[in-house]
Amino acid sequence: MSGPRIDITFNRRIAQKLKALRNARGFSQMRVAMDTGINVGRAESGARSLSVYTIAVLCAYYDTPLEEFFEGMRLTAAPWE
Repeated sequence: MSGPRIDITFNRRIAQKLKALRNARGFSQMRVAMDTGINVGRAESGARSLSVYTIAVLCAYYDTPLEEFFEGMRLTAAPWE
């Protein structure tokens, strides 16, 4: 039987990238939340898996292609094992 179907390290990497994109543009969490309707504090916590849609919205807002965002990203756990 496999363990939990979550890769905490992967989620944290996504959160760190989102935070880096926001900081690089000089945006506050409040501004992004007001503009996108996304709770950026939760998104940047890394505690939860984000939907592809949420990541796509934030990448579009930060003018970053999804391909670029996910470049070099790899799972650190194999949930099927």
